[in-house]
Amino acid sequence: MGWVLPGVIRVFSASDRMVNYEARRPGDEDFTEQASDYANYIFWVDNDGYRILWDATHDSLLLADGIVKSYWDDSEECEYSVHSGLTAEQVMLLMEEEGVEITAQSEGEPILDSDEMGQPVEIPTYDIKIKRVTSRGRIAIETVEPENFLIDRNAISIKDARFVCHRDPHVTRSKLIEMGFDKDIVESIPRYTFSYSQLTEEATARDPNVLTDNIGHKSMDRIELYECYVRADVNGDGIAETVLVYYAGGNGAGTLLDWEIWDDDLPFSQIPCEPVPHRFVSRSLAGEVMDVQQIKTVLYRQMLDNTYQVNNPQKVVEAGSVINMDEVVNPTVGGVIMKKQGSAPVDYTVTPSIMGEALQALQAMDNVTEMRTGVSRATMALDPMTLQNQTATASQNQRDSAYSQIELIARNQAELGWKDVFAKILRLIVKHQDRPRVIRLRDEWIEMDPRQWNSNMDAVINVGLGTGSRDRDMSMLNMILGSQMAITDRFQGSGMTKEALGMIPRIRKTLVKQAEAAGIRNGDDFYPEIEPERLQEIAQQAEEAAAQGDPKVAADMQKAQAEMQMKAQVQQSDAALKMQEIQSNAELKREEMATNAQLRREQMAMEIALKERQLVAEIELKRETAAMGAAAKVGAASSEVRVGGEPG
Repeated sequence: MGWVLPGVIRVFSASDRMVNYEARRPGDEDFTEQASDYANYIFWVDNDGYRILWDATHDSLLLADGIVKSYWDDSEECEYSVHSGLTAEQVMLLMEEEGVEITAQSEGEPILDSDEMGQPVEIPTYDIKIKRVTSRGRIAIETVEPENFLIDRNAISIKDARFVCHRDPHVTRSKLIEMGFDKDIVESIPRYTFSYSQLTEEATARDPNVLTDNIGHKSMDRIELYECYVRADVNGDGIAETVLVYYAGGNGAGTLLDWEIWDDDLPFSQIPCEPVPHRFVSRSLAGEVMDVQQIKTVLYRQMLDNTYQVNNPQKVVEAGSVINMDEVVNPTVGGVIMKKQGSAPVDYTVTPSIMGEALQALQAMDNVTEMRTGVSRATMALDPMTLQNQTATASQNQRDSAYSQIELIARNQAELGWKDVFAKILRLIVKHQDRPRVIRLRDEWIEMDPRQWNSNMDAVINVGLGTGSRDRDMSMLNMILGSQMAITDRFQGSGMTKEALGMIPRIRKTLVKQAEAAGIRNGDDFYPEIEPERLQEIAQQAEEAAAQGDPKVAADMQKAQAEMQMKAQVQQSDAALKMQEIQSNAELKREEMATNAQLRREQMAMEIALKERQLVAEIELKRETAAMGAAAKVGAASSEVRVGGEPG
């Protein structure tokens, strides 16, 4: 049982939301989330939810059935306070508050004051003790010891039983008077006295000191109270009604305290381990292996006895041969046995060891346990010796086989037990809570008003996580998250905006489950929650945007138009610049051509003038040359004349 209990507890406590309510009729969708939050808050916060879960699961595994009691507790809550130095007016103001009652009063020190004429006066004051009574009521959830839960022997279920009773031997006279029963009748009831005939195996195992009792004042005497729900026809119409009967005392000296017709559900819910068809009592996990455990106990004791005999063998001693016999009977470490001279030596008997055979027998019994329960040491913890020669797949298959057994037990408890508990919680809330209540959830103060809720909404217990290892849970959730993101992208890419937005709460739920699988209880604190109204608003905006056109497309079109306009302006500017450039180039060419023409004219004029000067020079040179030639001819002729005709 010790190997199974942690796995079952983890199944239900892995998340703060043990239950989710689902819509039963149109319009319930608006309240399912709020009702789920409130019911879980009542179980875990208003009541000691973890202790209730632990006790009920432990009783289920060990004793076949856990019994959970859920009821509306409208008992008065009293708060006492002391006030000193109050005037008569202040006392009257306190008394005007609802549920306030003065239980003690005394005069206090007077206050010095002055009247209208300025004369000193003393104003009397009072010291009072008040009792403030509130009776708002609340849902109470508790576990009942299976041996103190009585039911019709032929009943198949609590709902159809002709007789159901909660026997409570721990109620005191004071508590009965607080519950409203007549004081004289309560004081006449004999106190609860223990007898061996009332001793049960379960009570002995739970409290070995059960024989204590009845110490203190008479008001604290324990009274055996029976809270009975009986099916009987009390109004003579031939149809049996459920009657609530309070009966106190036992051993033939009981007293009927009160009775009334009961119109609520029976407050008891059964948390079964392994239900048996057509029977109320289930089979327990401990019952499956109880005989095996008894055999193992015998084998283990025999093995220990044999080990003691092997380690401490019997001694064979000749009578009168040992002087210090105490050393033989109670040997000490390093002690000396003193013998008479010539006597026989001290001998030891040899006891054969059965350790190997006993361990094999114990192992065989462990195999029987594994075959009956499907749970073994190898699957509940990392055992290196067991996993040494196994592949990862074989190890995982073996672990999954054990987890399936735990999952089956958890599923039985969820569907046949806790589902009924939370269905009753919802009905009690809707029927009895007549005013809103403000509670704190996820760091916010939220008002819970269940008067508009449907009390018949379906309760679904969360058992999706916890049955496997954390790594396996995380791996599966990662696969789910990946497929969700892929579907969301497909929706968005196909223009299915509404469907894509509808995937957001599912993605958030997967992320919260991932946090819970990692061992973080408050997974909701890490991911913001988007209200359905906000999603509808976003979807409506998307539809309006789609009807008006895609803003991105419009922006792209505007951008393209602006770019075209800019490009046209640039082209116009380029054309104008080109025209200016052409005109400038033409003007430059005209000016260049005119300049060139002018230069050419000037050059031609200069060339003509130069040619003219050259011609003149040539003519002048020719003239001079001719003149010189003529002169030379004349000189030569004259020389010839002189030479030839010289008189001699």
